[in-house]
Amino acid sequence: MNPQSNKIHQKMARYTPANSRDLKTLLNQDDPKARRKATEPPVERLVHYPGQGLEFENLSYSVMKKQKKDGEWITKEAYLLNDISGQALRGQVTAILGPSGAGKSTFLDALAGRIARGSLEGSVCVDGRPVTASYMKKVSSYVMQDDQLFPVLTVFETFMFAAEVRLSPSISKSEKKRRVWELLEQLGLQTTAHTYIGDEGRRGVSGGERRRVSIGIDIIHKPSLLFLDEPTSGLDSTSAYSVVEKVKDIARGGSIVLMTIHQPSFRIQTLLDRITVLARGRLIFLGSPTALPSYLAGFGRPVPEGENSMEYLLDVVKEYDESTLGLGLEPLVLYQRDGLKPNQAARTPIPKTPKTPHQKSRHIPLRSQNFSSTGGLTPYQTDYNSYVEHDLDGEDEDEFDNSLERKAQTPLPSGVYPRLASQFYKDFSVWIYNGVKGTPHRRPSWTPARTPSRTPAKTPAYFRPQFTTTPQAFAPQTPAFTPQVMPPPPQALDDDHSDEAKFTNPWHREVWVLSWRTMLNVVRTPELFLSREIVLTVMALILSSLFHNLHAHNFTTVNRLLNFYIFAVCLVFFSSNDAVPTFIQERFIFIRETSHNAYRASSYVISSLIVYLPFFAVQGLTFAAITKLWLKLNSSLLYFWLILYASLITTNAYVMLVSALVPSYITGYAVVIATTALFFLTCGFFLKRAQIPIYWRWLHYISAIKYPFEALLTNEFKTDTCYFGSPSELSPGPLGEIKLSKLHTKNVTCPLIGEDVLSSMGIQMESVWEDIAILLAWGVLYRLFFYMVLRFYSKNERK
Repeated sequence: MNPQSNKIHQKMARYTPANSRDLKTLLNQDDPKARRKATEPPVERLVHYPGQGLEFENLSYSVMKKQKKDGEWITKEAYLLNDISGQALRGQVTAILGPSGAGKSTFLDALAGRIARGSLEGSVCVDGRPVTASYMKKVSSYVMQDDQLFPVLTVFETFMFAAEVRLSPSISKSEKKRRVWELLEQLGLQTTAHTYIGDEGRRGVSGGERRRVSIGIDIIHKPSLLFLDEPTSGLDSTSAYSVVEKVKDIARGGSIVLMTIHQPSFRIQTLLDRITVLARGRLIFLGSPTALPSYLAGFGRPVPEGENSMEYLLDVVKEYDESTLGLGLEPLVLYQRDGLKPNQAARTPIPKTPKTPHQKSRHIPLRSQNFSSTGGLTPYQTDYNSYVEHDLDGEDEDEFDNSLERKAQTPLPSGVYPRLASQFYKDFSVWIYNGVKGTPHRRPSWTPARTPSRTPAKTPAYFRPQFTTTPQAFAPQTPAFTPQVMPPPPQALDDDHSDEAKFTNPWHREVWVLSWRTMLNVVRTPELFLSREIVLTVMALILSSLFHNLHAHNFTTVNRLLNFYIFAVCLVFFSSNDAVPTFIQERFIFIRETSHNAYRASSYVISSLIVYLPFFAVQGLTFAAITKLWLKLNSSLLYFWLILYASLITTNAYVMLVSALVPSYITGYAVVIATTALFFLTCGFFLKRAQIPIYWRWLHYISAIKYPFEALLTNEFKTDTCYFGSPSELSPGPLGEIKLSKLHTKNVTCPLIGEDVLSSMGIQMESVWEDIAILLAWGVLYRLFFYMVLRFYSKNERK
């Protein structure tokens, strides 16, 4: 036996008997290419375990985007996910990789139920049963890319809050503390347990520790599924490895873990059980990282010596995406899905020609010799560029464009409509690959009823049950003869739509826990309310010194009282503007926590109001007491305080509503200031109700300043106190024309009484309690709108 034959037989000994028999058959052939192919190691195929773990099939998600083409804006459908199927097993870490714009985060959102119902095509199953988005939110946790945490809470307090809202109320507090300390030890955070989280202005834990805290608060209840979006983003290599190592420990505990990662280091790659490689929303590879070298070798692009297989695969993806092959990523997709291998010419795609300005597209005619005499195409051994149109002056496609919709165009056979071009590319590629593999040529078939933007319903071949020679140790054994016929799908997993089924704790307990956390934040952020307290105190002293001697009963005092009260109300309303950035900062934390049903939106709204109420009472009492005692006002101190108290409650509710609607605090400030100024203008001080045009008169009734202003005047002038002086002292002034009241006839010797002031100001409702009730009703309405925005609008969900 010659050395070459001996070498071949040594390689044959490593294969199964069935494969060896096939090798013997091939070795008896005279074709040297067949003999060389027979000696290549087999490509490890991913085994699928039906009914186990997280299974996803034919996931597709598209959006409508605007694009400028030939000077005109057009709208077209772009797929962010295109026909992705696979599986993630329990006890494993499945990493989602790909270049920027590959659709990694979109794919993770699709699996986590964070895409609106009706927008996502395909199915997601857990342990063989379809799941709904609401059920997925309950049994899973999602760790966002950004760490949204309260900076003034310690690590232990942050974990305890997560335990209170995530764990059942039947578990004692001592047991919850024990679990928290176990988790701190598991994540390596026991030394920083009593350290504040911190932010840009406060020193706290490090970046890696903060990342582990974000992971810990989402796994305190031991979720069945854990999704992580870029958990190593912004970390050094040591911290990144530590984070992924902790995630690996979580998976070993029996959870299904999926995470997106941009470019893992070699040490991190050793911790990954499965990887899913995406590019432009297409599935490029799904399997074990150890199978990448043989996978790429089978594709005809073996990993060079010393190269990292994952990085090399991403380089190959970029090379095909930027080539002039015409099919873009289609060779990689077809190889992964159907095992179709390209020929030698397609393995090394030619890079795109650099675009130069002022060059037009040029067509290269088809070469007749590329068509066989039988009407079929021969494999593209010569030059595939002869089939494509070179566009040297086109717009760059969006990063989410499907590779089937690129600008390279293939001339279509006669009778094929342009809308079937994408399907033609797909059939054309299969046509070419069949020629490469030596199978008989066939013409592509087009189905007129099928539009190119829809995803084929056919399940990829790798998704069907197969067998492998060495299944993973932690994966269940599946016999090779498992039948392919599956029983009808069982009923979808879903909970009762009642709150008891969706949330772990009852409503009243959520309110108590959230109130406890809000109180800690307020106490440890004294500038939040101390600044407003100082402003109201200082302004009360300044106003009292400016408007002194208001106890004198003359016409000049009347005008000064009107000016003092309108300024007092506006000061209260404008002082609440500091709440705009407060909620905007908390909104992201609220969205993260409620996206997986940690607590109800109503609990958050009520708890924040309960905590703020005593602070509003102190602030209102401070201003009322200083001005009442210094200026010796005729008004009742109790009513004065209640009016200011109700004003603070209402204006805070309005500011919170605006903060929930605007995207940034700059916009929030602009909206609050503009609307408050509008309320100020139409409250009845500058323009009385009768002077406002009838088409703008409705602004007078919705003005939140109208009711406290009228209540303060009623509290001051609802008497028969007599005011003396010359009529010229009342003009100019807000009182305008004097209208005598009915009570004035009882005191004919007095030129002006308090009731006359109310009549002249156009105040019809002379009841302090009615004004306070209406003012609080507006506050309740604002809170209700605030709740509706949080409940239905503030969702971390793709449309």
